[in-house]
Amino acid sequence: MNGTQVAPDDLVSSSKAADPSNQHHICSRFLKKKPPDIYGQKHVIESSKSVNDSLRLLDKEIKKLPDDIRLGLDEAMIYCPEIAASKEHRLLFLRCEQFNADMAALRLAKYWNKRIELFQGAAFRPLSIESLSMEERKEMSIGFLRLLPATDGTGRCNIYVNPLLLEGKEYNNDGMVKAAWVVLHKALETESSQQKGVVFLVYLRGALLRHFDRKLVQHLANSIRGILPVRVSAIHMFHAPYLFEVLFDVIALLLGERLTKRMKMHSDEEDAVIHDNLSDFGISSSRLPRELGGGIEFSDGQWKEHEENASK
Repeated sequence: MNGTQVAPDDLVSSSKAADPSNQHHICSRFLKKKPPDIYGQKHVIESSKSVNDSLRLLDKEIKKLPDDIRLGLDEAMIYCPEIAASKEHRLLFLRCEQFNADMAALRLAKYWNKRIELFQGAAFRPLSIESLSMEERKEMSIGFLRLLPATDGTGRCNIYVNPLLLEGKEYNNDGMVKAAWVVLHKALETESSQQKGVVFLVYLRGALLRHFDRKLVQHLANSIRGILPVRVSAIHMFHAPYLFEVLFDVIALLLGERLTKRMKMHSDEEDAVIHDNLSDFGISSSRLPRELGGGIEFSDGQWKEHEENASK
């Protein structure tokens, strides 16, 4: 890696070019990356050698973590080692952190702390709609976050967000966060989304101040950022009203700098223009909801059926 020396245990530090924060991270010397894609993201070229080496490094980095940070992970290793210690589970975090083993270890530990905090005893079973109480399933049926079928042309899962659906609904923020976790874990069942990330499609036409739940946005952002093994490739915002410009600084603060930079605005555009723009990102109009001029229409029954299928 550009002259980086290889340590005795086959560790290498990622260079400044690979990590804009200029920190040195632990990764396998066998790693290679593809050129940036349409979203400007680089993806690791996985091989059995690089994957196995990275898993070995991850295990070493986990052991270096302070006991208090590793508390939830240690508990998971006792009660559900078939999940917490599995290759498939740990690869989620390596892929999210571009195979930087130290960052993946920290995210993995924070994840289990949060997962246990949110789901308690259900945290030690695979997360699905069955992990939610009946009351929380009602909150999920609001449809604030919806996983669209299949993947887009880039191999990413798309998640549709419509805050207008919250109007007049009673919900608990923790319940909404848990529902979001279930949706995102379903997206993570797709290997290409683990590797490349997910794309959010946010519908804002007609949104008013009452539709902006600051506490909910903060809860969601805090439960994802640095915790869930999800790479957010982009947040496409559609028909954002003037209110959004007024609240932009607040929203940017809640989302953080990295997520804010991944926002792509589609304001005052006709459906045909939106469809043309999205096609550049591999998102065809046929997989868009009706509100965006697409072919997908959700009724309550269809949403429930979709979620039941997603939990299987």
